[in-house]
Amino acid sequence: MVLKFKSKIDFLPKLKMHHIVVQRELLEKTQTSEDKGSVFNQRFEVTINDKIKWKGGTTALGNDSAYIAFSKARMKEINVQPNDEVDVILTRDTSEYGFDVPEEFSEVLEQDNEAKSRFESLTMGKRRATIYLILQVKSSTKKIEKSLSIMENLKRAPVGNITMRHILGKDLD
Repeated sequence: MVLKFKSKIDFLPKLKMHHIVVQRELLEKTQTSEDKGSVFNQRFEVTINDKIKWKGGTTALGNDSAYIAFSKARMKEINVQPNDEVDVILTRDTSEYGFDVPEEFSEVLEQDNEAKSRFESLTMGKRRATIYLILQVKSSTKKIEKSLSIMENLKRAPVGNITMRHILGKDLD
């Protein structure tokens, strides 16, 4: 399902970030019986003014609405300012993590059953954040090194309550 609507670029002072607003009635149109959790927690491919696309998720905002973060860099790229009205197209993202999993990371998981089991025990948000860390690395060799490092951190972390600090190699014995 594709949603098309207009939204004003707003600012959340507490989080110091710009965003666009999505109303509950729109989100209810894209929610499926397979979804778990709140109607306000969905993943989309976001298109603004037919100029820029990215994958992102909605977060509950209150007053029967949700928001999608809209970075200053993206705003600058398409030359829009806070309070400007933009055309928004949301296409439901049905991929498992919201972006492609690096081949290097998949291969490391396939070769280490314990690490794979620990990774799969993480919340979806922590899995997505972990993959995102690896996607930030440019070269294939460095992606492999980062994947191996993170998997070793996961195996050293306490079972059942793994935090991002553990994944990053902090707070480990």
